[in-house]
Amino acid sequence: MCCGVALGAPVGLAAVQKPKVTLIGDSVSDRMERNPDALASLTDGFRLNLQTRGCRTLVVTGCTIVGHTVPPPTALQVVQRFGRYLGSFVVVEVGYNDDPARYRRDLDTVMRALRRFHVKPVIWLTLRDPVGAFTGMNRLIEAAPRRWPQLVVADWNSYSAGHSDWFEADGIHPTPLGAANLGQFVHDALVRAAAARRSTTR
Repeated sequence: MCCGVALGAPVGLAAVQKPKVTLIGDSVSDRMERNPDALASLTDGFRLNLQTRGCRTLVVTGCTIVGHTVPPPTALQVVQRFGRYLGSFVVVEVGYNDDPARYRRDLDTVMRALRRFHVKPVIWLTLRDPVGAFTGMNRLIEAAPRRWPQLVVADWNSYSAGHSDWFEADGIHPTPLGAANLGQFVHDALVRAAAARRSTTR
């Protein structure tokens, strides 16, 4: 899999007016990188900085995917790398490679880093969970807005339920159809978040 790419409209007034989004993800959202339908959705009204790599974790160093000699940067390292250039919104889709016992602590670590760069809202996706392996982690994600009011939960697990044709045999990694639907799902979450932010600043 390739490194993340930054995508967006050509430089000009229209591009400047579009809010910038950094999407930090693992091998699940990486399936959107070369999916024209997903990219069309994600860049509809937004400038996209797509930072996706297989084996990504939140804070602790993850595994190494085939074709690479070192593990990918963690979500925390991506946040620290881009800093004030993260943009208006950050989307996080990370967790399948994380230790469930650390997930709450590491989520808080990433959120503290994002708060330092004044990112809000942060859209955090629940984990696709066809066999109940990530139930506890999804509960932690759903509870996180109580501590972090700037965090908005986007329930990919519920949204994708009943759509086995969107996924490969493991039930987690999207097929091209699933990647297209993931892109539309993230876009819709961004549109809602942008509308909510506009309403609070009036």
